[in-house]
Amino acid sequence: MTTNINIEEDDEIIKKCLSGEIEAFRYLVEKYQIRIINTCFKYTKNLVDAEDVAQEVFLRAYDNLNNFKFDSKFYSWLYRIAVNTSLNYINSKEKRKEKETISDESCLNNSSTSSDNPSDYYQMIELIDKVGPLFDNLPDDLKKLLELYEIYDYSYEEISKKLSVPIGTVRSRLHRARSMLISNFKDLYDE
Repeated sequence: MTTNINIEEDDEIIKKCLSGEIEAFRYLVEKYQIRIINTCFKYTKNLVDAEDVAQEVFLRAYDNLNNFKFDSKFYSWLYRIAVNTSLNYINSKEKRKEKETISDESCLNNSSTSSDNPSDYYQMIELIDKVGPLFDNLPDDLKKLLELYEIYDYSYEEISKKLSVPIGTVRSRLHRARSMLISNFKDLYDE
């Protein structure tokens, strides 16, 4: 079995997969799985997570094999998928932790927020009235980005695909949008 891995080139295996010999993809998995798990481990810092992410990497690679351009090495293409999948995994894991923390905090504070105090209600309405225009005054591209990320819970990768911009651009624009909101909010309270 391992002799086939050494004899056949990656491009030949990919062409076989694309022509319907799906079993051939197994050779690519066997050839690169240790390297991909190691790559994922650099990001996840946990072997179990790294193995899970690596499995996702190979699934994505297989699903997108028809998008592979034969002008680069297969491993380079696979490595990029591994890095992006690892980053998305980390981001979604952090987002889940953040949501759990917020959920836990809201449970702790639930007794005070459900006090039916009209003053609390009007303070919330006042806050919404102040923040709404700040959000509306953001440039359209930043507003759309914040909406996708914060309201619709899209991942960086999903936003990147939807808006046709690199993931790094998504991150930097989200940071800029948040900074603008915070700055404008502070200015509002300094007045």
